Amino acid sequence: MRRRSGNGTEDFKIELTSLVDIMFLLILFLVLTTTFTVNQGMFKVSLPSAVTSVSKPVQDHKVLTIVVTHDNSVYVNNTNVGLEGLLSFISTYVEQYGTPTAVHLKADQKAEYGTIIKVMDVLRSKKVLNIDLIVKKLQ
Repeated sequence: MRRRSGNGTEDFKIELTSLVDIMFLLILFLVLTTTFTVNQGMFKVSLPSAVTSVSKPVQDHKVLTIVVTHDNSVYVNNTNVGLEGLLSFISTYVEQYGTPTAVHLKADQKAEYGTIIKVMDVLRSKKVLNIDLIVKKLQ
C-alpha cells in the first residue's frame, strides 16, 4: 500500500497478516494430508536363510508381525512389548479384534531359541496357530 509521507516521498508497506494466514492454512493442509508410515525394516534383524523359502502375499489386514531382535526384545507391529507384555498384548488383541488370521514371526539369527519358543507358546496359548516363520531366500 502506498502512503505519502509529509516530505513527499512514498513509503511502501506490505500487509503480512493475509500472507501468514495463507501459510498457516498450507501447513495445516500438508500436516493433515500427510500419511506417516512406519518402515518395516526399522529393526536391524538378520534373518536366517533357507533355500526352500516361499513368499506368501499378505492378503488380510488381521496379520500380526512379531519381531524378535538380536537382544531378545519383542516387538509387535513395531511396538516394543517385551516378552513379559506379549501375553497381555495378544489377549487384548484377541478380545478386541478376534484371532489374527496369521502371525509373521521375524527372528534374528542371534536371538535365543528359548525366546522364540516362548513367543510361539504365548501365541498357541491364545489359540493363534497360523504362525509363519519369516526367512530370507538363499540363492
